[in-house]
Amino acid sequence: MHLRVKETVTEALTERGPSAGGLYHANQVAAFDYSERQATLAARIMNCITRAFYAIGMGSQTQEVIFWNLYVTQNIGRDEIMDKPTQFIEGVKAIFGEAGTVVFEHMLIREIKLELGVPADFDMERDNERRASDLLSSIVHAELGSPDNP
Repeated sequence: MHLRVKETVTEALTERGPSAGGLYHANQVAAFDYSERQATLAARIMNCITRAFYAIGMGSQTQEVIFWNLYVTQNIGRDEIMDKPTQFIEGVKAIFGEAGTVVFEHMLIREIKLELGVPADFDMERDNERRASDLLSSIVHAELGSPDNP
């Protein structure tokens, strides 16, 4: 299964020869590019999570309590949700129960598909084992790959 995510176009840097001097190093640029892409993706996913919470009737103050609870009980900060999607969903399940989590996951999947342009043929209903955490993991892997191989 291949998953394509909407992305922005960034002008590529050409590699300079040894005579260019200065502090330029190809690996530094790649590492910076990776961390920049990671921060951008994390912000977009956080926006999806916020909109999903709003869609199920959770205002900003309630969301603050939810994120505080997740930090205290699951040791997951807002900036770590992208890296720990399964623990995030488990924390939400501890707060809302099974029924509430199903509704939240449905809204989160919808928001992620809208925000990131996940194709409609990537249907989560076909496989009941796939959940929002699997979609998040797939998107992170497809978008970022690994820091060693950007």
